[in-house]
Amino acid sequence: MTTVRRLTDSCLTVTTDTAATLFDPGFHTFESGEVDLESIGDISRVFITHEHGDHVNPDFVRWLIDRRSDVTVYSNQAVAGLLDGYGIDVATANPDGVSSEDVLHEMIPTGMQPPNRAFTIDGVLTHPGDSYQPSTSAPVLALPLIVPWGSTTRSMEFARRLAPRQVIPIHDFYLNESGRNFIYNMAKNVLARSDIEVIALNWGEAVTI
Repeated sequence: MTTVRRLTDSCLTVTTDTAATLFDPGFHTFESGEVDLESIGDISRVFITHEHGDHVNPDFVRWLIDRRSDVTVYSNQAVAGLLDGYGIDVATANPDGVSSEDVLHEMIPTGMQPPNRAFTIDGVLTHPGDSYQPSTSAPVLALPLIVPWGSTTRSMEFARRLAPRQVIPIHDFYLNESGRNFIYNMAKNVLARSDIEVIALNWGEAVTI
């Protein structure tokens, strides 16, 4: 049994029988006030896909570590270098039950493509970060939908290529609730043709899969 809770944007908690994981602790979740941080619960490990602030906020990471002394942070070398400046240790090797794929972030308007690590945990859920390049997915895929480095159309193509059973939309913080629901319904209609279910979660909502 796995419970996935969406905090905001690309930040998820994933609780399995073996661990409680938080993905991409960015500034949206930490600073927006959209989610009660104390409701996050007991987190034992943190996975960070890449170095952008909407995916890693050092103050948020420190807050998570200070709540529990045995929290382990996992990411790539670029994030490890960033957080080293804040006195935060980052493991670059995967723990048991976790696989990863090192790809590039899609090109952003400035022309940059930083390194991006897509994580799959416990064979249940894949978080691709900000990249369409991962080659495989677990049965559940966290799917970016509103991005400055791509498009909703490309996101649909990405999901169809990886063919998960279910997707959970992420990366859509700058839309209001009405806008998010419009995009979610579009995604449901498109991906249903490929037998992919869209599980749309608003801020703080959870689903057990």
